[in-house]
Amino acid sequence: MRAVARESLAYWREEVRRRYFVDLAKGKEIGHKLADLVDEKTTALLTLKHVVKHECDHKERRKTRSIGDVWVEENGIYHPVNVKTGIVGSEGQPNLVSLKKVLSAILARQIDSYYLLIVKMGITDSIVPSVFFVDMLDYLDYVTFDSGPGQMMLRAKSFFASYTKSSPTPKDVREKVRLLMAKYEDAEKRLRKNREQDLAQYRDEFREFLSSSGFSVTPETQKSLMLR
Repeated sequence: MRAVARESLAYWREEVRRRYFVDLAKGKEIGHKLADLVDEKTTALLTLKHVVKHECDHKERRKTRSIGDVWVEENGIYHPVNVKTGIVGSEGQPNLVSLKKVLSAILARQIDSYYLLIVKMGITDSIVPSVFFVDMLDYLDYVTFDSGPGQMMLRAKSFFASYTKSSPTPKDVREKVRLLMAKYEDAEKRLRKNREQDLAQYRDEFREFLSSSGFSVTPETQKSLMLR
């Protein structure tokens, strides 16, 4: 697994110099186009360089929502790897993976880590790639979770700032589970509170609606739609 970052960086240092990539990087709205391309090529590189498998359903069809883009083998065990692409200066909060899926896989003793392979492109007069390969479960301080969508998200700016300063001590799997469970429980509490507040608001509006006389849609009531 240690070779993954080195191989990926060597590949992208060469690839960003190719004419097709330079032209793509000069285009408008390159975010999604670039991400799709880099994700696809990086995943293909892992497939060429390592023994890999993909998560499949009971009919042996490749799952579209596997927790890993590819599962890389090390010492007879396969580890999920999620490939992400970023552009310097456009750090946000990218979706990572379902917390419940990762937690369930650990509790079932199917995984003990969850790897992120992030290829980040600095695009100015030249294109400079950088590669980050980490066990996300060692960086949970930089991961947020909302029980509504159910996805963990990376606080990318904070993560990259921390990554350049120091590396965290690898966590024991029990500590990883404890932190995941704490995030899950906290998010569920917030979700229940938000739903109770929403319900209370709708009850108030419902009572007001029933107590009013008549009903009509007017230009005034449609103002908040911001129709253009």
